[in-house]
Amino acid sequence: MEDRLPRKLAAILYADVAGYSRLTALDEDETHRGLTKSLDLIAELVQAHRGRVGHYAGDAVLADFASATDALACALRVQQMRTERNAALPAERQLQFRIGINLGEVIDDRGEVYGDGVNIAARLEALAVPGGICVSDAVRSAVGNRLPLGFEDLGDCKVKNIPSPVHAWQVHASARRLEKDDAVVFRAEVRAYSVLMGVDHRETRAALDHARRMLTSEIEKRGGDLLDTPGEAVLAAFDEVKECVVCARQVRDTIEQKNASMPAQERVHYRYSIDVGKLDRNEEGVLGAAIARTATLCASAPPNEIHVTEVVRECLADDDKFTLSAVAASTYALSRTKEIHEESATVPPQLESLDLPLPEKPSIVLLPFTFIGEDPVGDAFADGFRIDIQNALVKMSGLFLIAAGAANAFRGKDPIEAARFLGVRHVMEGSVRRSGDRVRVNVQLTDTTDNMVSWAEQYDRSVDDEFTLQDEITERVITALDVKLASGEQARIWRKCLSSPRPRDLFYRGIHEFFQMNAESIAKAKGHFERIAELVPDSPLGPTWIAMCLWFEATRGWAADLERARLDAGAWAEKAVALEDADGQAHTVLGNVRLLQGRYEEAMEVARGAVLIRPGCTNSNGFLANVLLHCGEPQAALTHIKRAIRLSPVYPPWFLEILAASYREAGEIGLAVTAAQEVLRLAPHTIQGRVILASSLVRAGWTAEAKRIGAEILSENEDFSLTRFSEQQVFRDEAVVERIVSDLGDAGLPE
Repeated sequence: MEDRLPRKLAAILYADVAGYSRLTALDEDETHRGLTKSLDLIAELVQAHRGRVGHYAGDAVLADFASATDALACALRVQQMRTERNAALPAERQLQFRIGINLGEVIDDRGEVYGDGVNIAARLEALAVPGGICVSDAVRSAVGNRLPLGFEDLGDCKVKNIPSPVHAWQVHASARRLEKDDAVVFRAEVRAYSVLMGVDHRETRAALDHARRMLTSEIEKRGGDLLDTPGEAVLAAFDEVKECVVCARQVRDTIEQKNASMPAQERVHYRYSIDVGKLDRNEEGVLGAAIARTATLCASAPPNEIHVTEVVRECLADDDKFTLSAVAASTYALSRTKEIHEESATVPPQLESLDLPLPEKPSIVLLPFTFIGEDPVGDAFADGFRIDIQNALVKMSGLFLIAAGAANAFRGKDPIEAARFLGVRHVMEGSVRRSGDRVRVNVQLTDTTDNMVSWAEQYDRSVDDEFTLQDEITERVITALDVKLASGEQARIWRKCLSSPRPRDLFYRGIHEFFQMNAESIAKAKGHFERIAELVPDSPLGPTWIAMCLWFEATRGWAADLERARLDAGAWAEKAVALEDADGQAHTVLGNVRLLQGRYEEAMEVARGAVLIRPGCTNSNGFLANVLLHCGEPQAALTHIKRAIRLSPVYPPWFLEILAASYREAGEIGLAVTAAQEVLRLAPHTIQGRVILASSLVRAGWTAEAKRIGAEILSENEDFSLTRFSEQQVFRDEAVVERIVSDLGDAGLPE
């Protein structure tokens, strides 16, 4: 018996020119030149897609690939590029290829392929329309949903010299079609800023109930199936992508119109997501990867936006009524009108319209000062100058002052927009110019309710008079805003501990780096503050800010040795307090260090002392809230964390972690879920945020959703265990830890 010839499984691409004889008759030379260029292009694309050209025959080309997906991707690119080149030619001179692709066994002999697998590819090519692609059922099955295209089922086709019918599919490089049993999953989640800002949530609850009734009514009207209502979310399934998208747009527009007619504190903002996939219904509810993906999409979507997956985009590709823009890998936003985009173009990316009511106290934001000149450390000098004034004002109990970190998000932005989004009435702007030993400062205070300048001044002083100048500006702000000072506050205005230029310059550089708030900048800032501690050992300023840097390195995981960083933060904070911490920053850090040490009464005393010194400081209120939460006072923690959030609308994720955990321990489970979901939007990879969300979902009775979050925790940290988690907790009451651990066990996390 003769040995069988060597065979292999391959995807065969066969292409030739439609109407080549007619084109040759029109202009033989030009047609041949066009063919040569086209065949060269195909050869390049085949190689780029990991294929091999095996044979040319006149105007036809044969290539083989190890992957059906590579073969089809190559064919799509060939047709796209031919379409682009044909656009410059008259219709009668255009070269259009038909392409057929089959997947099957072929004989591989001396660099060429033979057999039925090749013959079927050639017959499929004949079924394709000019400029089109036709594939076999084997290719359709192998490619699945990997490419952004649609398939039209041509059924079983009889083709020349092939005994059995060939099941063929016409490829459309436009809209994808849903497969059998696919469901279109729609999720709407609340982003309730009015709740998060601490406004009376009874009004918010009424608004939520109204919005949910409208939402479920619209889903039913559009033929959707309401699946679940986990937390403040609504889950539904549709049969058609377009019907789901139309429903999402209608819901969004209706809720926004309703919001426009309501007081700011009663407005409710949703975010929306859509995906496609198969669903599994069992006793625990409705499960499916698409449900999990919509939760992830919602976590990253801004309020009032609709985010969709790649599959949804492909299903909408042939309808110009839907415009999508990429916002992340395989994630798209359903675009609005041009006017809406332009209206919000000045808003920093991490912000949305908060619609914050103005505080009763005089309220102000100090925007970053501009440095005029070419001094390489000029920006740091200007920032430091502004922070000095900020630190003087932050101790005024009669003033509502936006945190410096939140103000930094509006560097170079329109001041009126900054005031509107931060919810304050007054904006202070400034510029600094330094030349030799002289400094010139221009300052302007604007009342944004009528866009009138309250006062403007230019100061030209010696650098040595810098502190006096800062005091003058602070006094002018206090006078202009009619701030009523409590007894003794005037004497506490930013103690001038740095009397010489060198440590003062280091301080400005350190402050500039600190508020960049990343691992590298905090390390640089710490170096500047350590140098201050060496140069001015009797000043609390260096130790205070070293402690702040170390604390953030420890809590954000930026330190090589986290335990060492915590201990060092405590030591430096103790040193600053011993040197008379008139600024209060060291008390802020020391309170949380005492919490870690299990010295609970002392932790509360020190943290409360920090807020007494710095009543308008976002960090002192946030740190106190953390201490109160862990010491068993969640209601008091809510008061201070809400104040911290209001002082810094561009808040860090850990503020919301404290908010969510405080809601959970206070028994406000629905609000805990809402706040924890917001944590995941701000910090998609957070473990702590997911822990709070999972435990809150279990307490709300949404076990299936909690298990999904539990799986995400293990995906982020495969070594997570309940034992290790329990050992890391610092709650005063062991029963609190035991209940959280029980919740997480119900969410599927391992011992």
